[in-house]
Amino acid sequence: MMGETSTENSTTVSDYVGGGLWITVYCIIIVCAIAGNTLTLFAIAASRQLSSMVSNQFIFSLGVSDLLVGLSIPYHMCFYLTDSIIHNETTCLARFVLISFACASSILNLLFVATDRYTAIVHPLKYNQYMTRQNATFLISLVWILSLTFSTVPIYWNTWTEEKTCDVQIIPEVYFNFVLTPMFVLIWGVMLLVYIKIWREASKHAKRIRSTTNLHKCHNINDTKSIQVVMLTLGCFSICWMPYFIVTTYFRISGSSSQFSLLYEIAFTLAVCNSGMNPVIYAWKNSNFREAFWCLLTCHSPNNSTKKTNYITNHVPSSKKSSIGGHDNVVAQTEIEIESPTPKDYDEHECSVSTEMTTVNTSTWS
Repeated sequence: MMGETSTENSTTVSDYVGGGLWITVYCIIIVCAIAGNTLTLFAIAASRQLSSMVSNQFIFSLGVSDLLVGLSIPYHMCFYLTDSIIHNETTCLARFVLISFACASSILNLLFVATDRYTAIVHPLKYNQYMTRQNATFLISLVWILSLTFSTVPIYWNTWTEEKTCDVQIIPEVYFNFVLTPMFVLIWGVMLLVYIKIWREASKHAKRIRSTTNLHKCHNINDTKSIQVVMLTLGCFSICWMPYFIVTTYFRISGSSSQFSLLYEIAFTLAVCNSGMNPVIYAWKNSNFREAFWCLLTCHSPNNSTKKTNYITNHVPSSKKSSIGGHDNVVAQTEIEIESPTPKDYDEHECSVSTEMTTVNTSTWS
């Protein structure tokens, strides 16, 4: 009987990955996550310009956590390639601890990246006061401490038995329903509110600029791209992680096993895909990072670049003032790319409205 069970498990594993579909998908995710995040980390470490920005500390921490996600996927794949570790308590717990630690740190880092940009755009004049290098280091340390705390709980609190296979059922129902799921919903809700506030603030900046200039031809540039970036950021996070928590909740409620389940594997694959997308969303869309990437890929130092840049990458209040409605208004310059205006597009004034996270730069005004 035991021999028949073992043969059945082996057959199930073979059927599950026999076509090579999931191995191919996971290999693509691993390559994207490791290559993209490694390049991001090297860019920040090698470039004095990028490393000097406080905001890039959060991007660096996010890159580390997403790199860990990519490195932990091969161990997850082992549970579909052999059944010898499925019924072992130590290897099973290590599976959930490793992937939980990497994913939890990634999600928390995403939250603090959003918080950093919220502070920079909504409270630009107080950004340097709030987001000092010491405060950033404290928040990043908090991310890793909380991630380690949450991920190691299954080591000493689990429902493992010899009869069970290695799936989400080993996580206590109370811990999953009243700790993990509420924490995810809370983080998602906070990120939603933060990015809505960023978008609204950006729209106000755009309308203020348009109401005081004759830039009729760039009336939709800022608003459209602001919505695109907000939807891209929050949309990717929601699409990748929401199905995973819904599916795992389903397996918890139904009491069925998630091992070798196609539904669970699709949800898990979407979740880890987010770690491969983050370098594109948070780093590659920034021109400073793109230039640093190109220098590294062509074996040049990012510090030796002579390319003239016309964008700002730090959240620093501008010393310039603009006269709007008869009043002098200090205008904040924050991290986001500033696109060069051309005579073809604009008439008498230069449109310096940010096209990424919707910030206004009026340093060309007197």
